[in-house]
Amino acid sequence: MNPLQNEVDALRRRCIGCGKCSKVCPSFKHGGCDPMEIMIGNDEAVLQCITCGNCSRVCRRSDPFRVMQDLICLAKGIHLSEDFRSTGYAMPLPEPQGNGLEPEWKGDDMYVMPGCVVKCKVPYVEYAAAACLSAVGVKAMELPGNTCCMHPLQFREMADVERYGYKNAMGQAAGEKDLVTLCAGCSDELEESGVEAEHLIPFLGKRLGSLPRFRDAPKVAIEPGCSAMRFKKELKDIAEAMGCEVVNSSMGCCGKYSPVSEALMDEREAECAGADMAVVGCPMCLVRYEDREGGIPTVHVAELVAMAAGDRRTLPFHKNKPSDGSWNRD
Repeated sequence: MNPLQNEVDALRRRCIGCGKCSKVCPSFKHGGCDPMEIMIGNDEAVLQCITCGNCSRVCRRSDPFRVMQDLICLAKGIHLSEDFRSTGYAMPLPEPQGNGLEPEWKGDDMYVMPGCVVKCKVPYVEYAAAACLSAVGVKAMELPGNTCCMHPLQFREMADVERYGYKNAMGQAAGEKDLVTLCAGCSDELEESGVEAEHLIPFLGKRLGSLPRFRDAPKVAIEPGCSAMRFKKELKDIAEAMGCEVVNSSMGCCGKYSPVSEALMDEREAECAGADMAVVGCPMCLVRYEDREGGIPTVHVAELVAMAAGDRRTLPFHKNKPSDGSWNRD
C-alpha cells in the first residue's frame, strides 16, 4: 500500500469523532469540506480543503491536517517539483530575481528566512523585512542556504527523515542566532523539527517601544491569516504602537485558492470596510488579497513598519496600491 495511505489509515484510527475540527474549519463554514467526515472515512469533499491547519491545532488525538494533505496528494498525484530540485524553493523564482528591489541587510546579529511565497511571489516583502528590522535597530541578514520549509503538499511524498534534514540544516545554519520567518507556516514547520524559529509578528511585539510612528497614521484592518491568527493581539499592538487606528474586530481566512475562497474573501473585504489598508502576517494572504481586482489595498506587517519609517519603496509593486498619503515618520 502507498505510504501516504498507510499514514491516513493510522491517523484515522486515532480519531474519536468529537467534531472539534469541524467547528474551526473555514471551508466547512462556507459549505466546503467537513474535516470530521474526512477523518471517519468520507473523503469525497477533500479537494475543498484549504490546508489552513486549523483542524490539527484543536485536535489532541490525531492529525486531521496531515490526513487532508495526504489525501489531496493522492487524489491529485502531487509530486516534488522540478523547481525545488533546481532552486530549493517550491515554485519558480521571479525574473529578474527580487523584481529589482534588493533587500538592504545591515548585519548578521540574527537571520531571516523569507520562505517560498516571499521569494517567488512577493519578493518585495523581503526588502520590507530588511527595512523593518533596521527601523527597530536590529542588524539582520537572510539565512544562508535557506530553502522551502517543507510545508507545501509536494513534500508529503518525502520521508519524514528527509524533510527533517532540510529543516535541521536551516537550524544549523542559524546556529545560536535568532531566526525569524515572514510566514507563520514556515515557523510552525521548522519548530515541528525542533528548530527554533519565530514569526515576525511576535518578534516585533516584544519591541513595541522601538517601532517607528506615523505622523499621519492610516486606518488599518488587521488580518493575520490562519497560521498567524494566534498573534492577532500582537499584530494589533504593533499597529497601534505606530499610531494606526485598527478598525476591524473580526478576522479570518483568505481561503487560498480553494472552491470556497471567494466567499471567504468577500467576508474579509466586508470586515475591512473603513480601513485605508489591510495588514497581513501571511505572504499567501497578501497574494490572495492582491489577486482581488479593485480589492482593499493590503501590505505585509513588515511593509507597514517600513512605511512608518519613511520607506515606501515596496508600494509600486502592489496591484491594489495603498495611498501614499502623508504617512511619514515623526
